[in-house]
Amino acid sequence: MLYRCVNCGYLGFLAVCPACGLPFRDANVPLDPQYYPEFQYASQGVVKDLLQKKKTEFALRQKLDAVLEKYKQFESPYFVNYTHVTSQGEAEDLDRLNLFHFVLVRLGFDELQEFPSLTGKLVWSTRFRFGYESFVERTKVHLRNDLESTLRSWIDERGSAFRQDLPMFLYWLWVNQLLLGVVAFNAHGNVELVSDAEYRRVYELCEAIYLDIRIERFRILLEDFDSALFVTIYDVDAMGGYEFEDFLASVFTALGFDIQTTKRSADQGADLFAERFGRKIVVQAKNYSDSVGNAAVQQVLAAKTFFNCDDAMVVTNNYFTPSARQLADAGGVKLVDRRELQQYLDEYNQTLMDRSQREREGSEPLPPVSTDA
Repeated sequence: MLYRCVNCGYLGFLAVCPACGLPFRDANVPLDPQYYPEFQYASQGVVKDLLQKKKTEFALRQKLDAVLEKYKQFESPYFVNYTHVTSQGEAEDLDRLNLFHFVLVRLGFDELQEFPSLTGKLVWSTRFRFGYESFVERTKVHLRNDLESTLRSWIDERGSAFRQDLPMFLYWLWVNQLLLGVVAFNAHGNVELVSDAEYRRVYELCEAIYLDIRIERFRILLEDFDSALFVTIYDVDAMGGYEFEDFLASVFTALGFDIQTTKRSADQGADLFAERFGRKIVVQAKNYSDSVGNAAVQQVLAAKTFFNCDDAMVVTNNYFTPSARQLADAGGVKLVDRRELQQYLDEYNQTLMDRSQREREGSEPLPPVSTDA
């Protein structure tokens, strides 16, 4: 099964979040609701297991079937619309969640009275599924006749983001029975879908492909460099504040995020919002000639609360003061300084160069392999 931690965003096959150390009963939510822990039998000891296990498992399965049937009944429009009009992840508006719970109970979702925590979990799984379906739409065009060619096409588009998305990629292969035999899956109930050793094997293959892609791209860059398309960190230094915000919107778009800008004034500390796979990030942009201090971190933390975002980020062309870093660590704010911004620029410039080269050559990508069985 595929899990996402609603606390830190971990994505993978482990039922216990390796970052938070919390089991999925407390933090990790499975993509498929049938794996909720409320309906998994817990051993009561050898004697009780012999006498009660089958009977208890049957009763739990009946309750689970009833919940899944009701969820299917109320998924649209209730769960779907709730995910669009409310906050997400750890910033969940508990008052609205309670209201949603009572709406469902009044409509006949009686099982939620026995398992009230399922309301939130079903909401999180709904969001998780939306993110997964968006991922599939973006990924299925990269399917080829073998694993390495498929990975190369996918990583060529996704870049370093493959490191976070690889679990979804492997889950997609397993669900659709694609490229059978090339990845060793453990497809049995709650057993980890891919072993650590097998995941490491595929991950290392991805890293090798990514390095090869980067080398080839750099060669092309050196041969076909077009200074008119290339944005340097010094170009960024010369930008005004609003120009820097607009530029960051272009960078995040090139990296695969959906972007929403804010008003130039009264933005409550939010310069733009970047969303990907259901997680919404509020971004504060600081184009400074000096180091960025606590104020920027405080502003983006306030914006995260005000706009009910999952994550917060401050991006600068300079560096952060030690106190700003301490505050960011305490508040869970991602800080992107000059060094990391340069990495973003490298990927952005490469995207522009690739696009320019395709336009010059008039080349078309290889046709994907059909997934129709």
